[in-house]
Amino acid sequence: MKKLLIVPACFLSAMLFAQKSNKFDFKVGSEYDLPRKTTDLAFIGNQKDGIVNISLKKEELILVRFNPSTLERTTEQRIDLDATRNFNSEILTDFYNGSYYWIHSDWDKSSETEILYCDKVDIAKGRIAEANTKLLETTKIAGTSVAKGFYNMKTTDKYGFQYDAAHKKLLISYRLHPEQKNDKKNYDKIGLNVFDENMKKIWGGEFTMPYTEAVMDNLDFSVDAEGNAYMLTKVYASDSRKEVDKETGNPGYHFEILKFSRDSKKPAIIPVELDNYFIKQTSITEDSQHELVVACTYSKKSKGNGTEGVFLAKIDPSGKLVGYQKGYYQFPAEELKKFESARSKRKIDKEENYEAKNLSVRDIILDKDGGIFITCEEYQVIETSYYDNMTHSYRRYITYYYGDIFASKIDASGNFQWLRKIPKNQKGSAGRGTMSFKLINDASGYYFLYLDNLKNLNLAEDETPKYHVDGYGGQVMVTKITNDGAVSKDLLFDTREEDIMIFPADFYKFNSNQFIGRARLKRSLFQPLLITVKPGEVVSSK
Repeated sequence: MKKLLIVPACFLSAMLFAQKSNKFDFKVGSEYDLPRKTTDLAFIGNQKDGIVNISLKKEELILVRFNPSTLERTTEQRIDLDATRNFNSEILTDFYNGSYYWIHSDWDKSSETEILYCDKVDIAKGRIAEANTKLLETTKIAGTSVAKGFYNMKTTDKYGFQYDAAHKKLLISYRLHPEQKNDKKNYDKIGLNVFDENMKKIWGGEFTMPYTEAVMDNLDFSVDAEGNAYMLTKVYASDSRKEVDKETGNPGYHFEILKFSRDSKKPAIIPVELDNYFIKQTSITEDSQHELVVACTYSKKSKGNGTEGVFLAKIDPSGKLVGYQKGYYQFPAEELKKFESARSKRKIDKEENYEAKNLSVRDIILDKDGGIFITCEEYQVIETSYYDNMTHSYRRYITYYYGDIFASKIDASGNFQWLRKIPKNQKGSAGRGTMSFKLINDASGYYFLYLDNLKNLNLAEDETPKYHVDGYGGQVMVTKITNDGAVSKDLLFDTREEDIMIFPADFYKFNSNQFIGRARLKRSLFQPLLITVKPGEVVSSK
């Protein structure tokens, strides 16, 4: 068993080896502690009003406020909550007008009623300004069942939350508990509610889906500036849910976008057609021009987990889906071969249609000029089992892998400008933990924050990245990609002590050029960290 760090938090600066950089500033704030078994909800705030870390412990909401310039702790408030047994925290909203709302839910078992509430958070004073405003009420909602002790189960992940591009509209979606347990007979009923930036309801309703649960998979939701809601679905040709039609060899499914409006009782159906390609992952989002963009990773192969490239499309004013510019953007093999072993390179050269493996879409950024930036990450979960001679039973062992990052840029004219591969090799056994990455962007380009092995700092293109193991310290890296595709990497700081835990993917975008998050020194002892990209920073190295 690893030992917990027992030194005071004020020594964090000595334990973090910060690099001197002309590109980034690094600041450590006041230490603060939270009670054990506290759930951290979010960092929220801005330069004007300050920063608040909000966390939850049973029936108490804890707000710790920091000065945004110095990161010194200014106030701490603990608010008693009249929480029931089925109370659940959902999200902290972040509207760009400076309004913040904590959304939480409850389930009244006696009346079989689901209720969603919001509390307005006053950042400047570090308090709740308005509490328990009811947002919606409905019957039992489906979700994920998790164990709460030996005999109790609790349903979580009941609601979905999506913003429009300007963060002025919020779509709250949910799926009602199935009326019939047989997937071949049950038609899902989906709830959709749209709110403005002051959490005033614009419209809402519950809709019965056009296909049975056996045929239809609900994949993604989006909302546009007009308050229209969209749902992305995968629809199989039959209840057998075959990925490939044996007679034709083509996909045994297709994708559809369902559009819901304020006055509509049934959704408009927009087909998503990619010739005979196999769609691997897809998502929908609104761009800065208030058009809905569909982004898909696709493959020519019916089997395997490879990705040949990305397909982009938009919904035109008539409600039809049209390919965005050239539509298909194939990943160049020369970039895929970088940071691979000699054996992998030979395989890429040998295969005429080589495809990148195990890619998951992470970010889609729509530039004001009409360009599109997409990131994908290699992600894989591998489960193994072994026989335990002590217990005479088999034990499962799950390993999570977060690998290379692939960043693609398509310009406003529809040309594939570049693909860049950021090498990393992260693994762990406790979920995401310290792995994956955080992306922020500004006018000069894109910044990727992640933990890595120090040996990967100056990795040559003919070398493969060394492992970073979750939970064992790590070096905080920032990789920058400029708008023209130039890449550079900086070691921001080194967590020399294994027990100092930093979670890059949980950092919060603060202003336009800053990351803010926190380091965990002990189980309940923390310090805020602020990383600032200096203005005027220019990167020219490849």
